[in-house]
Amino acid sequence: MSSGQSELSTSSVIGIHHVGMSVSDLKASVEFYSEALGVDLHSTPETMQIEDGSLGFSTPSSSAVLAFPNGYLKLSEYDRSDLPPSAVLPVKGPGITHVCYQSPTSQDIYQRLMDGGATSVSRGEQPVHLLGQGVYYAYARDHDGIMYETEHLDHTPFEGPIWFSHAALVSPDLDRLVEFYSLLFDAKPNRRTDRASGPRFDEVAGYDNVMIRAAWFDIGNMILEMWQFVNPVTPEPQRTAAIEDLGYNKVAFEVSDLQKEYERLTGLGVAFLSSPAMSVDGWEVCLRDPDGNLISLIQPKTQDDFSVSHLKQKTW
Repeated sequence: MSSGQSELSTSSVIGIHHVGMSVSDLKASVEFYSEALGVDLHSTPETMQIEDGSLGFSTPSSSAVLAFPNGYLKLSEYDRSDLPPSAVLPVKGPGITHVCYQSPTSQDIYQRLMDGGATSVSRGEQPVHLLGQGVYYAYARDHDGIMYETEHLDHTPFEGPIWFSHAALVSPDLDRLVEFYSLLFDAKPNRRTDRASGPRFDEVAGYDNVMIRAAWFDIGNMILEMWQFVNPVTPEPQRTAAIEDLGYNKVAFEVSDLQKEYERLTGLGVAFLSSPAMSVDGWEVCLRDPDGNLISLIQPKTQDDFSVSHLKQKTW
């Protein structure tokens, strides 16, 4: 049971299984992230053997999984020869704008990623000491223009050099998104704020006069973070993002009983893109949240070690 759920919760969500990311060059992306962050491949890049068409989305030509102490990042390369170039997703969204990597300040993963070819989004040459609590924040983009966040911590609550901290959704309607995920998790957010602003926020986000509303769900091993920019305003999505578009293309949640979750949510009026089917990750079913972000529920195969239940959990 996640820290974000009550003892009476009917949800069997136990954590964020993985965040999916569509990249232009799988080998280059694996090298960029694994070398700078010091994480290993859970699986080697290879042609996918199982078609995922029954789940309602395209099959990548090759895919690889990076394993962090507490979660997974799944990188996929698609045949994009017939697709227009993907636009860079703005900091203000809407969509899955970034994931966050935390580390002790001494590790300086921000600089290691910059040395690997990243470009800064945040203002200045170093991460921003945002709230005066020994945490230093910065946004940057990889060679595909995909944004990530680094957080350097003077005092880390976790063991090891790095932690896969959170996935971030930016929405034009925070209340609508919170209502949906509260239904999904059968739990309210652990934290909310209707006003976050100030010069330091401007430095991190790269905008003037930033004003943000936010909510956070603690989900076992990671955090699902949600923002709504009040200034500059987060726009409504203009289209449903394709899974082949460069950027974060899915957030997958692990459940202990997929059929139970499918029936529970269907009974509550949630529409799915497919029925539960076997994918490369186990039994899986896909749906979209109110902003059109692709999410899925996964129950790993029996005795399969590709499960967050074997990983470190967030206990603070």
